[in-house]
Amino acid sequence: MALKNYTSKSKNAFDVIQKCLASHGAQKLMFDYNGQGEVIALSFAIELDGRLIGFKLPARIDQVEAVLKQERRWRNTQELKDQAYRTAWANIRDWITAQMALVDTRMAKMQEIFLPYMAGKNGKTLYESMEENRFLLPGDQNSR
Repeated sequence: MALKNYTSKSKNAFDVIQKCLASHGAQKLMFDYNGQGEVIALSFAIELDGRLIGFKLPARIDQVEAVLKQERRWRNTQELKDQAYRTAWANIRDWITAQMALVDTRMAKMQEIFLPYMAGKNGKTLYESMEENRFLLPGDQNSR
């Protein structure tokens, strides 16, 4: 399978993510948990122009599980769920560290990278809000 991190055994993804974001100015890191005590999203804030802007990175573990399930190599459902969890967070870890390389080389700004994950007061990300509105930009509402 060509899926990145599909055999990940890493248990330090959260440490790497937290240190990477904090070292790049992120503040107020917070983890969202499901009923089983698993982290399902990471939220953090970055100060921009004197105010804190919130961002939310969802793991979408169910989608990873669906992709892994197609491989049929898992002995049982729990093994599949555990691997999906590790794979999802390992991919987020790798994505964040790669994006911070762009920030470090001034190829991109933090807000540019995380723009789709900017969270509104309703808890939805900009991407989720745009998706609900069929990706119409503000002012394009009459085009429906």
